[in-house]
Amino acid sequence: MSNASNANFLLIDGVLRPDAIASLYQLGEPLEIEPLYIGTRWTDLKDLGPILVKPSGSTSMINQTYQNTSNQMDATLISSRATMSVVADHLRRFIAPPDVLGGSAMLRFADPLVTRHWLGSYQGEHLNAVLGPVESWSVPRKSHSWESSTPTQWINFLRSSRPADWQDKYAHLGPAQLDSLGRAARWQFMERLHENLEQYHPRPLSSLEVSERTLWFDERLDEAEAWGLSSERSLAIWVEYSLRWGAGFTERPSGPYQDWLARTPDAPRLAPEIRIQQMDDDCLDIEIDKEV
Repeated sequence: MSNASNANFLLIDGVLRPDAIASLYQLGEPLEIEPLYIGTRWTDLKDLGPILVKPSGSTSMINQTYQNTSNQMDATLISSRATMSVVADHLRRFIAPPDVLGGSAMLRFADPLVTRHWLGSYQGEHLNAVLGPVESWSVPRKSHSWESSTPTQWINFLRSSRPADWQDKYAHLGPAQLDSLGRAARWQFMERLHENLEQYHPRPLSSLEVSERTLWFDERLDEAEAWGLSSERSLAIWVEYSLRWGAGFTERPSGPYQDWLARTPDAPRLAPEIRIQQMDDDCLDIEIDKEV
């Protein structure tokens, strides 16, 4: 049962599908429904957490999810011969796993984007252990909103052998997992940036070829981080001015950024985060053609 269309469980993200639990019960179909936050300290948030669903053979819910052509994917598909309670208890191990940095944050493993990056960070026996009673976990590959619409592609994470007995260390997030979750977070951040630029700066955004936008955003964010920026506000400022003043605007020997530096002699001594935010505040009030 390695194919998504042959799955027998759905894992729904309660954040991406508001009122999912109520709507599932309203279907009047024979479903087993298990909100995974129930029985944990997050029980009161059960509507916003992962929701495991096991449809009966008489429903078409699995097939409808598999054939969904919408880019608004909010569920993944799981194949397992284990019972609902066994699969649910195993997945609860990943609700708030500790990480190598000593933290412990909520892991939204029901969000298909997060799931794809998270599971993709494991290999071999470690992947087998993470999957546990799950034989196949199928995840849709979501496209960016500006990319051309294509039929949904499903990525299958397969358990290659019987997993070893569970050890708590298997749930710990190591460097590879944190890096992968960082890539998922960047993907989501790029979506928000693009939406903002579409709303407030549609003309310069339209000058970017749609096929080049993903790479352009990645390169601008890499540059911003190399410059010393890390907060979302500062990164967003960098991307906006890269669009309006041109990529590499801080390195140009002449231009709006150099004009601002000339008027702000203390700027080079400011930390990068403070400097870029100060530049944005100052340049909101001056008449510079930022749309070049």
